[in-house]
Amino acid sequence: MSKRLIWTSLCIALASCQSNHKSSGEAVDVQYKGDTIVVSENSPVLEQIVARKFQLEDFSAEFKTVGTVRPVSGKLAEIASPFAGRIVQSFVQLGQKVSAGSPVFELGSPEFYEATKVYFAAQSAAELAQRNYNRLEELAANGVASQKDLEQARSEAEIAGKEFEQARATLQIFQIDASSVQMGQPLRVVSPISGEIVKYHITLGSYAKEDAEPLAVVADLSHVWVAALVKEKYFGSIRHGDRVEVFTDAHPDKVIWGTIYYIGEMLDEETRSLEVIVECNNANRDLKLGMFCEVHFQSSPSKAIILPSTAIMQEQDNDYVLIEASQGRYVRRKVESETVGTDRARITEGIAEGEKVVVEGGIFLNM
Repeated sequence: MSKRLIWTSLCIALASCQSNHKSSGEAVDVQYKGDTIVVSENSPVLEQIVARKFQLEDFSAEFKTVGTVRPVSGKLAEIASPFAGRIVQSFVQLGQKVSAGSPVFELGSPEFYEATKVYFAAQSAAELAQRNYNRLEELAANGVASQKDLEQARSEAEIAGKEFEQARATLQIFQIDASSVQMGQPLRVVSPISGEIVKYHITLGSYAKEDAEPLAVVADLSHVWVAALVKEKYFGSIRHGDRVEVFTDAHPDKVIWGTIYYIGEMLDEETRSLEVIVECNNANRDLKLGMFCEVHFQSSPSKAIILPSTAIMQEQDNDYVLIEASQGRYVRRKVESETVGTDRARITEGIAEGEKVVVEGGIFLNM
C-alpha cells in the first residue's frame, strides 16, 4: 500500500540516523541483528518512538467504485418474428404494461400456415394409426387378427404419435398454443414475460423477416442489476447479501439501496477487478438501463486490527511494521494490509491482538 513519506521527513530521518551513530570507537545507538533492532538505553532515538497496543475492534470496510445498470437476468425479452411474413395487427404500444402470454402482434406468414398444416396432418395420422391399432388389438384378442399385424400396427401408432409430438413441440417453441390453433389463422406472437414495452418497432402492413431485429422489447424494471467493478484488494471485504449504496448523476443526493446478489469468479487480468452484481429495487424508476452509477460498498461489521498508516512501512512490494518486543528492542515483521480511508489500514495477517506496534518514529529505525 502507498505511504505518505514526504521528502522532507526522509531527509530529517537520514540526518537523525547519521547523528545517532557515534564516530569510530564510540558505542552505537542503533544496532541491527537480522530483523531485530536494538536501541541503546540512553539513545535520543527512543524519544522519537511511540508504540501502542492494538486490540480487535469492530470494522466495516468502505470503498467506492463505478457500475452500470443492467436488466435482471430473465427480465428482458426481445420479441422478433419467428417466421417471415406481413404484420396484420398490433396489440401494444410503447410504455404499455403486459403480462406473460399477452399478444404483441399478429403475422400473416405462409411458413406458419405450412407449420400448422403439418401439425394437423400429424395429428390426423396419429389418431388414425391409434384407432387402427386399437381395432387390431380387439381382433387379436378374439383370435381374428394375427400377432404380426398387431405388432406392425403398434409400431405405426408409436411412430405417428412421435411425429405428432414433434409437430406440436415445433409450435410450442414459438409459444403457440397448439390446442387453440386453427388452419389459416395468422400467427399471434405473445410476450414471454410480464413487464412493459420499452422498445417498439411495429408497423402495420410491413414485412418482417425471421432474422430481422426485434420488433418489440419487453422488460420488467421493478428490480435492476448494477454491475460494479471491484478491485482485487477489496475482495476480502465484500460478502453476498451486504447492503450497498448507489448514486446517480440524475439524483446525486439520493441514496438507492441495493444488496450484493453475486460476486464474480473471473478476474479481469487488465483491470485486476471482479464484476460484482448489486440488485436494487427500482420501483421509482430512478435507475435506467445503461446508466452509469457510483457504488458505495460497506461490508458487514467484523473484528479487525486497525493501524494508523504511519505504522506501515514498505520495502519493495512488501508492507511491514515494527513490533516492540521490549523497551528498546524492536522486530521487523511482514504484514498483509488493506487501505481504510486516507489514514488507516486494516491488518489481515501478521499481527496478533495485544501486540505493541510502533506508530510514530519508525523511520528512525529504518535499516
